[in-house]
Amino acid sequence: MIKIKLVVPVQGYITDAFERFEEFNLLEELENTSSGTMKIELEEVVVAADQIRNLDLDADVVISRGLMTKLLKEYNESIPIIDIPVQGIDLIRSLYDSKTRFGSKKVAVIGAMNMIYGVETLADIVDLPIRSYILNDIESSAKLVDSATSDGCEVVISGLSTCKYAEELGLGAIIVETGKESFRQALIEAKRVALVSRREQEKAKRYQTILNHAYEGVIAVDLKGKISVFNTAAQEILAISKGVLIGNSIYKIVKQGKFRNMLLSDDEYQEDIVVYQSSQLSVKKVGIYLKGQKVGNMVTFQDVTGIQEMEGRIRKKIYLRGHVAKYTFDDILFRSSAVKKTIETAQRYSEVDSNILIIGETGTGKEMFAQSIHNHSKRKNNPFVAVNCAALPEDLLESELFGYAEGAFTGAMKGGKQGFFELAHRGTIFLDEIGEISPKLQSRLLRVLQEREIMRIGDDKVIPVDVRIVAATNRNLIQMVRNYDFREDLYYRLSVLDLLLPPLRERREDIPLLINNFIQEGLSEQNQITMTDAAMKRLSEENWEGNVRQLQNFCERLTVLYEDKVIDVYDIETYFWDKGEEKVRLDQESDGELTYDNNLSDRERILLTLKRVHYNKGKAASELGMSRTTLWRKLKDWDIETQ
Repeated sequence: MIKIKLVVPVQGYITDAFERFEEFNLLEELENTSSGTMKIELEEVVVAADQIRNLDLDADVVISRGLMTKLLKEYNESIPIIDIPVQGIDLIRSLYDSKTRFGSKKVAVIGAMNMIYGVETLADIVDLPIRSYILNDIESSAKLVDSATSDGCEVVISGLSTCKYAEELGLGAIIVETGKESFRQALIEAKRVALVSRREQEKAKRYQTILNHAYEGVIAVDLKGKISVFNTAAQEILAISKGVLIGNSIYKIVKQGKFRNMLLSDDEYQEDIVVYQSSQLSVKKVGIYLKGQKVGNMVTFQDVTGIQEMEGRIRKKIYLRGHVAKYTFDDILFRSSAVKKTIETAQRYSEVDSNILIIGETGTGKEMFAQSIHNHSKRKNNPFVAVNCAALPEDLLESELFGYAEGAFTGAMKGGKQGFFELAHRGTIFLDEIGEISPKLQSRLLRVLQEREIMRIGDDKVIPVDVRIVAATNRNLIQMVRNYDFREDLYYRLSVLDLLLPPLRERREDIPLLINNFIQEGLSEQNQITMTDAAMKRLSEENWEGNVRQLQNFCERLTVLYEDKVIDVYDIETYFWDKGEEKVRLDQESDGELTYDNNLSDRERILLTLKRVHYNKGKAASELGMSRTTLWRKLKDWDIETQ
């Protein structure tokens, strides 16, 4: 929608304006169907000439005539103003009208330059004495009429207010009418300008939107320091309140100092650190040139702290996929006082940045505690990077921990690679099974703990890192120190805060709670398992050398073998490790294929095979060495349903 406003001194000043506008619209649609989608709206605005400076216009383009046009252009720079031309034919009509009504009396034509230029050349055509008077402002119209009277003029041809004053003096007065063609010409020009203006506004809006969503602050000024660009990021970084900045002087907006001097200087900077008030800014500065001539300067800048925060966000989104702590202290299931005390200690530890050494047997939940500590700390919104130090050979673990430079070794990635310590910047790195690292890596790790900086393999640059280290082990590190298998200085650096996790046999009251939870997790919504008190008592008495992890795996086995069944102590005894529980081992001498212990009953062997092949009966029958019919019959006899 194109909004055109017609500004006139009185209603109906342009004769039949709306009828002419409708005709114009109809012709435009007939002549150019492609422009039919852009509708045009015309609104008449009535205002006295001396009130134009107070006029608030909301339009794509404004059309007016004569002195009104001149005044609108003076008081409005943001909206295009189109002048309705007073063509020669319009003046000729008015002059003939004067001759008809007032005879051959001398005529004064009073108006703006754009309205009456060259009118005196029409004197011979209409056979009338004519004198023109240039009207620059509404206040001078009366004086010009008085001057015309003194010059012997008896008729005034002009606009509304001037003709009104002439009539008060007893002079003849004729208002110049706007011809149909003149108005059409103004509408054509208004539409053209509006379309161009709309395109420019859209381009400027895109440009401003891009600038306002940039991370960097951007300021541009001309050679006199007049601001042409000042984006949102610049306002936020420099703590400048929102207001009219464009067109203002940089001297009024930006405080005196090196930053402002840099912006206004002739020098250009690729990268420089500048202090502005209490902020450190990373600044780039370039000149703005037009056809080889310098017309201004531009700076782009960022708060150094903001750069670090953005780096952290980018690392988290791009490089740190998966490096997130999922568990909190609320996820740890317990009823025992031993675990309660351990959690309380861990929560206190999480409130400081000291290194933590978590000590516990296999399966006691060391990583769950490490993640919970991270999520309870001030680093919770930053990465949690977990590394199993026993899972990788020494050289590979070193490159994963510290990263490497391009060309550091054969097969190194182009551009190098960040290590886990860099990825964990501002967050937590969890070093599981820390007792398994080699003496060489112990030395490098000690340097990280002492200096809080790393050096990539094959590089000579030192990279500072802000990382909290949580290590874990199931080994006796003190004994390893005595045996010279673990560095004493590294041990004391790691064990600033020790967290000892109780084994499951020391928290037996938690076993029923854990069993119920694990079984519910392993069951579908349609299935249900009930356990007798005797069975639960038997499980609570077991030592569970593998602790919570062993218990969880055992519960998963129960959900496979005993769907929709009441589990009694007999079922538990049948499948315990020391009383005939199924044993599945990886036969290292048979190309890695699974083999089964001879003690397995037919039922258990079939169920385990079905689970491993995702209940594909064809594959299960093949691996079991039986026909599909035999397998189907056995499942039917045991009332086992599979999809």
